[in-house]
Amino acid sequence: MEIKWYGTASLEIKDIGSSIIFDPFFSLNKDLSVPKPDQFSGGSDIFITHGHFDHLMHLQQILAGGQMNVYCSKEAADSLRRDGVDVNRVNIINPGDIIEKGPLKIEVLKGAHIRFDLPLIIKTLFSRRAISHFKELKELIKLAKLYPEGEVLIYKISNGSKSILHLGSLNLDPNETYPADIDLLTLPFQGRSDLDSYAVQFIEKLRPKTLYLHHFDDTFPPVSSPVNIAPFTAKIAKIYPEMSLYIPEYGKPMII
Repeated sequence: MEIKWYGTASLEIKDIGSSIIFDPFFSLNKDLSVPKPDQFSGGSDIFITHGHFDHLMHLQQILAGGQMNVYCSKEAADSLRRDGVDVNRVNIINPGDIIEKGPLKIEVLKGAHIRFDLPLIIKTLFSRRAISHFKELKELIKLAKLYPEGEVLIYKISNGSKSILHLGSLNLDPNETYPADIDLLTLPFQGRSDLDSYAVQFIEKLRPKTLYLHHFDDTFPPVSSPVNIAPFTAKIAKIYPEMSLYIPEYGKPMII
């Protein structure tokens, strides 16, 4: 399998002529030019992890450029219908469902969303950066209300020999049973002031062979921010020396 990161939580996974895309989103940061508008046009289908704006708001634009269909929760589907997306292209899925796309088997699991901690909220809202991006902050607050979170989904993607567990937000549901022996875990790295220690609890539970970070970039300032991943890299190397940690670059493929 081949995996590419296009910024935020936008990932593409390919295998033997099949391609699926997760949470496609165009950066709202004028200093970033990723992803390019045509980079999502080649996927066979789109899977959504949850309904927040940075996972959902550009679907109408993306779907207009191709024949892709969308798989998502009921709440996300409601937002898409409101945005004018053709209902015939939206498939509501639930934990326990299994979808097959060519050689790729996609299993739907119940997830949870990260809970933002108070120090991060204070730092985000009461900073010079928030003042300099005050107009953008007001728009992001409106978007947050317009696109409710809804049910959070986690996906296991496998091809018979390798498996990927994809998280769109850094949390797990305490009542879900997650697979063991995952080859690669995609880890969204944004949303807490204590990310380095917070993330370890999930890594300890899932114990993947490889970690693949995403969502650590600054695509919707001032709510997002560029995350310093060096301390986390050092922590993982110390605690889990047998585990690989991959820091992707925009659009650069990784083969597992």
